[in-house]
Amino acid sequence: MTRMRMLRGLPALALAVALLAPMAALAGPVSPPPIAFTGPRILPIPMPTSDLLVNAPLTANALEADAWDGGRRQESEGRGIRQTLTGLGAGLTLYDTPYVCANFNANIGWSATDGNPSIYTDWYSGWGPFALEEGEYHTGNVVFSRERVVGPGNRFNDDNDTDGREENSIKIAGHRPYAAGLGSPRIAVPAGFEGGKALVSVKYLIWDHDQGAKVGFGDGIDYDWASLGIKPGADGDVALYANGYVRGEWAELTNMVELGDAPDIMVLVQAQSPAFLNSNIYFDDIKIAFISPTGTVRYLQDCSAEESVR
Repeated sequence: MTRMRMLRGLPALALAVALLAPMAALAGPVSPPPIAFTGPRILPIPMPTSDLLVNAPLTANALEADAWDGGRRQESEGRGIRQTLTGLGAGLTLYDTPYVCANFNANIGWSATDGNPSIYTDWYSGWGPFALEEGEYHTGNVVFSRERVVGPGNRFNDDNDTDGREENSIKIAGHRPYAAGLGSPRIAVPAGFEGGKALVSVKYLIWDHDQGAKVGFGDGIDYDWASLGIKPGADGDVALYANGYVRGEWAELTNMVELGDAPDIMVLVQAQSPAFLNSNIYFDDIKIAFISPTGTVRYLQDCSAEESVR
């Protein structure tokens, strides 16, 4: 996979990603628009000068994120990922599931392996990174990187991987306020599915930093969250969002939209943190399905580059 192929989705991304303020259902345009990353950053993001600082009023999403787990403390001090078994994973390890069209696994799909020397702005194939530059939020505050432990878990060593493939997820992270995400290639609505629905899901894991949590007070200062947006019409300026607040273990976000007369869609996988805290949010295993007006379902087999989803 060449660098040209990986960057091909970015011009559409710069034009079409016009929102980054996810709400439970609907988000409108922000000004200025998010900035698409097209080149490497050599320097890392700066470290915070204080342990915790929120200069701006917290949004409803941040307050919902903090309230979601009722102030539950970390499993043990410093353990941001719980060592528990769920239907989706076991601790660091995310279980395999069918119908995935973007799993971030192939090493050759990462920009850092194809001429981009920066480990702070890595992205995967046609899924281009973007971030908000406004107020407290700065593009320089966020890192996009290939993750080889959280997600692969006990399969992080290729020699121990029973299916013989590489295993990766993607991490979006920052120590300062950031709002950032990945935009998919333009995904055309298949013939026969016009006027139907688009169904998208993504696995995510929010590091449970648990800063400032007090027993009995119910405040873990858990202000960061994940979100999944779908734009019916990749060139449009409106997306429908679903937010995810589960932290410390792998969870799944699912979203579905009516296509109307849209000829295509764009999927937005996003992370946001409004505070000076150690926010790390991981994503993996994206699934995209189209549902026809008569109920026929078609899952995409590959949505990692524009050529593969036409």
